[in-house]
Amino acid sequence: MLIDRSLVEAALPGYSVEGDLGRGGYGLVLAGQHRLIGRKVAIKILLDTSDDPDLRARFLSEARVLAELDHPHIVRIHDYVEHEGTCLLVMELLSGGTLKQRISAGSLSPETTCSVGIAAAAALSTAHAQGVLHRDIKPDNIMFAGDGLLKVTDFGIAKIFDGAETTASAILGTPRYMAPEQIMGVRLFPSTDLYALAGVLYEMIAGRPLFGRQMAVQPLTHHHLTIMPEPLTMVPPPVSMVIMRALAKDPAARFADANDFALELARASTRAFGPNWLSRSEVKVRVDDEIREAALGASTTPRPATSAPGYPGPGPRPGYPAGPGGFSAPGGAGPGGMGPGRPGGPLGRGGPLGPGGPGGVSGPGGISGPGGISGPGGVNAPGGPGGGYQPGGYQQPRPGG
Repeated sequence: MLIDRSLVEAALPGYSVEGDLGRGGYGLVLAGQHRLIGRKVAIKILLDTSDDPDLRARFLSEARVLAELDHPHIVRIHDYVEHEGTCLLVMELLSGGTLKQRISAGSLSPETTCSVGIAAAAALSTAHAQGVLHRDIKPDNIMFAGDGLLKVTDFGIAKIFDGAETTASAILGTPRYMAPEQIMGVRLFPSTDLYALAGVLYEMIAGRPLFGRQMAVQPLTHHHLTIMPEPLTMVPPPVSMVIMRALAKDPAARFADANDFALELARASTRAFGPNWLSRSEVKVRVDDEIREAALGASTTPRPATSAPGYPGPGPRPGYPAGPGGFSAPGGAGPGGMGPGRPGGPLGRGGPLGPGGPGGVSGPGGISGPGGISGPGGVNAPGGPGGGYQPGGYQQPRPGG
């Protein structure tokens, strides 16, 4: 894909363009620098949108979403410009690469994995509080600044919701990490993003895909709907329990609140790895006092459990399984199950869920340096002494080792 850099500099006269950072199916990202103050930036460019107004709308939506979100673990936006049919988004430069690149470079420690989970969940908590679901959490959309600080990026398919529920007008996202309700095209909740995040953490710990192997879209979505992943035995039970709970098929059985997920993961990590576990992490974490204290072992009283908005409680609803037995309405598989796919995407919309109704799900053919933790003031908190989950500390077996 070629682009005339003079066009970019004409649209952004205050910046110089310095080189390619990446490219995708609809545009590319260039490195840039502010001419006067010298700030390094990333310039995300969406090429000619005259034939695709919906794509332009999504790009502008991302700019508006990011402009409203202010959190250390969310990428910051500096400017948005439209010029001669080209849309440009000026963001902070994240020179530390993606989480996907770090995973590909070799196995990460369990402490680092838990730090990723806490930081990303803190970012999602801020987004959810502003009425925004990300809907596409994956290793490519988790990046790092030059100082190692984690950043959640790419809110391009984010969905604004009313604080209680949202129904996807189109099934967008990455099938490898999509929650059952997102595949079905029904009500989405903050716990939908937590399912995806837990899928990322599961893969980091297990060293393999969520269901054991690479799959085509149809069998993969069937697994998301009906098959529970194998238990995580590579980390202590407290950490495994938090991640597996967030992977529940029923949204009401997960953590309804990203803040609750971060708190429980912080507590579990302290129990598993000792109160100084963050000093061994390769990810810097900046969270509020409650999560910071939990990660340092200073918080011992869990908050009362909460349920997802609109749900009566933590129990399963009709149409969702009570356990790992699957994702099917009491009436069994019916004509309202997964469809063959709608135009514009490989995933179909499921029918309504309900007792004895036709909305069952179809069967198998269906479809860097050590970083401390710091509070809002940015002061690194010291890691404390202390033993691990077992006497002498938990020894982490490496995947494949």
